Amino acid sequence: MGIELAEQLQFTTNLNTMGLSLDQEEAFVRLMQTGMPFQVKDYLDLRPELHRLRIEGTVIEQTPFFELKLMLNIIQQLIDFESMEEYTHFEPIRSLIAGLEVDKQLLKEANRLIDDKGDIPDNASATLHDIRHDIRQKQNGIQRRIKQLLGESKSAGWTDSDVEVTVRNGRMVIPVRAADKRKLRGFIHDESSTGQTVYIEPAEIFETNNEIRELEYAERREIHRILLAFTNLMRPHLPMLLLAWQMLGHIDFAHARALLARKIGGVRPQLVNKPLLNWYQARHPLLELTLNEQKRKIVPLDMQLDAQNRILVISGPNAGGKSVCLKTTGLLQYMLQCGLSVPMQPDSVCGIFEDIFIDIGDEQSLENDLSTYSSHLLNMKNFLANASDKTLFLIDEFGTGTEPQLGGAIAEAVLIELNDIEAFGVITTHYANLKLLADSSPGIRNGAMLFDTRQLQPLYALQVGNPGSSFAFEIARKIGFPETTLKKAADITGHSQLNFDEQLQQLEIEKKEIAKKQTELKLADDLLNEVIEKYQRLTRELDERKKQLIAHAGREAQMLIDKANKQIEHTIKEIREAQAEKERTKEIRARLQQTKEKMVDEAVKHTEELLQDEAEEPEIDTTLKPGDMVHIEELDIQGELLSLSKHEAVVLFNTVKLRTSPEKLKRLSRKESRVVKQATKARRQGSMGGDLNEKVSQFNLTIDVRGKRVEEAMEQVEKYLDEALLLSMKEINILHGKGNGILRKVIREMLSKQKSVHHFEDAPAESGGHGITRVSLR
Repeated sequence: MGIELAEQLQFTTNLNTMGLSLDQEEAFVRLMQTGMPFQVKDYLDLRPELHRLRIEGTVIEQTPFFELKLMLNIIQQLIDFESMEEYTHFEPIRSLIAGLEVDKQLLKEANRLIDDKGDIPDNASATLHDIRHDIRQKQNGIQRRIKQLLGESKSAGWTDSDVEVTVRNGRMVIPVRAADKRKLRGFIHDESSTGQTVYIEPAEIFETNNEIRELEYAERREIHRILLAFTNLMRPHLPMLLLAWQMLGHIDFAHARALLARKIGGVRPQLVNKPLLNWYQARHPLLELTLNEQKRKIVPLDMQLDAQNRILVISGPNAGGKSVCLKTTGLLQYMLQCGLSVPMQPDSVCGIFEDIFIDIGDEQSLENDLSTYSSHLLNMKNFLANASDKTLFLIDEFGTGTEPQLGGAIAEAVLIELNDIEAFGVITTHYANLKLLADSSPGIRNGAMLFDTRQLQPLYALQVGNPGSSFAFEIARKIGFPETTLKKAADITGHSQLNFDEQLQQLEIEKKEIAKKQTELKLADDLLNEVIEKYQRLTRELDERKKQLIAHAGREAQMLIDKANKQIEHTIKEIREAQAEKERTKEIRARLQQTKEKMVDEAVKHTEELLQDEAEEPEIDTTLKPGDMVHIEELDIQGELLSLSKHEAVVLFNTVKLRTSPEKLKRLSRKESRVVKQATKARRQGSMGGDLNEKVSQFNLTIDVRGKRVEEAMEQVEKYLDEALLLSMKEINILHGKGNGILRKVIREMLSKQKSVHHFEDAPAESGGHGITRVSLR
């Protein structure tokens, strides 16, 4: 049933149909990760048998009955799955089963009347039990008697000593020498190929065998009666059973699509009901599978076509990947509109096209008197006649097959008309006039397949914005083309044209490298901002601690004052009691002074212990203004103040922008500013920093493995741990999500075996709870 549905799979423009199909595949992939609660293979097609049994008087045969029992149990598994609350989040699969029922009595009778080996058991009916009991009794009696007769034949010398009882025509017989065959009364059933041995059924067991044969006929009649009764029981339920088999086909087909999605890394992208392509990291599934077998990596494709830029003109070297881009675009869009998951990033946005027109390859035909170029022209004629603003057209090597100037002119005219129709499309070409048209026409963009002019090899990466060069000379030189011939060709073409193409391509490569550096610097900026926020939080904590310490110091001071007052009162009392004796008064005053000095020393020492690590409150430099060179004391760095507001200041340090509070800044003197500017200039002229610093700036403290397969997630986490250890990171986070906890379990089992892991735990509830594992490294 699943194969039939696969053969009926077709292109659709219905967004709901596409979405439902993709949702079913996504749900099946998730279900496979958690463990299948029902059988998903060996779905037997019993529809012809069910249709036959609709006729009164027909009886199900024993083999189809056994297959029916197996399938009824699978159907019951599916019905149970649909009713279980723990699987409510698999609604796309449950909706296939909804409303299906199987009569409990029918299932019970099927399990009772046939066993797991496909045999009708003795307890299927009392009559069948009695018949089989009689058969076994008579067979046992025959076996005992025929063994006795065999022994007597051996003793009489009629039979060889090493022979045993055998079976001919369903009857137990004794092998006897042909010369002695009349000495044993019975019926000859067969003889050996040489004629020296005959097989005789002894006469005295013949009648018993006939009785057994009659019992076997009775057994068959009883089994037929049992099957007839079951068929009559099942016949009213045949319409529901046929629906169940239809459902089995859809389940089988959805499972097959999910297996394909898992094999090619297919996902459900975002769908919109208009013509649009906004793909990220798209991959040709067959090419990727082939490269994986060769231990090679595919270069993903980013493709954007929208209302402002509908047509992409791709140029570049031969064997550089132009046709692969074209075929990837066509195949993935067709797969998607057939309801199949596609290998690209899940945040890609995919639109709907009503038509896909394709002109790829050589369609020449001797029978129809068509040349290569004629076949291309015929396709272009059909494109122009049928294309609309909801058409996607794909044309490979546009305009080739005839004289370049004339072919290029016709191709340009066709492209202008397709653009006027507002159709969407991707074409590949080497013609300069088409590249110039893309630069000057709204709605058309140039794209180039990049080529490494240093290594003389294609990069298979699409760069949108500028046209590419064919690099014919570089490719010819790489394959060993005669240098003298290339020199003559260069003289004919002109060196200026060759240099222009090479410089244009090299500029594209350098532009890509600069964009990569900008991304790296942004990551460094984010990392430094995170560090600054951490410092600000620590400063607030220190301020709070300082207030607590000062309050504590105040309480201590009050205790010292109270102690001093008591000492003074005691001294005055002693002076009065001494009645103002001079020497006695002098002695008391000296002791009071010693007590005073001791208490002051204790207070000073205690205060110093409390405040020795506390920084003074920073004063806001109200004279700061953009352009000043400033010093951030807590980070011990200097830079240029770019902007200043009441609560935030932006400082440029090297090429990194830092955000901090204005009170953290201290303006530098002119001399200090000159020193900082010279040092910054020297750093900018040097390298951006060592490889290790670059890795630190790029390192993300959290890795996200949600939605990954277990094997893929484990590989990424292990690589991430190695990189964290290399960069001396102390704490990292692994975002695996909550779900059913499968990823969480296997990741934690792996972490428990890592010697480099000090310990791990769930993140705080406000930070993600048990959906994130926080790891401390040694």
